[in-house]
Amino acid sequence: MTIQDSNDFMIEYKGYIGQFTFNEIYNLFRGRVANSHYLIEFEGKSMRELKEAFHTAIDEHIAWCEKHNKNHDNKYSYT
Repeated sequence: MTIQDSNDFMIEYKGYIGQFTFNEIYNLFRGRVANSHYLIEFEGKSMRELKEAFHTAIDEHIAWCEKHNKNHDNKYSYT
């Protein structure tokens, strides 16, 4: 699911909200997770790459948290 909010766009995966923008100079989508206490960033040159990078970042974050016995469910509500 993708939602547009002014110049920012949002996508959702496993309860995490990714907020991203498009940089016309670099022809690149860049984003970060909006509802996590951790800094999780992702980027891609197309919407497909961006979505794949977002999913990978979330999956790797969850795996890291599980490996290090950290709570990955410490998301806070975006709304």
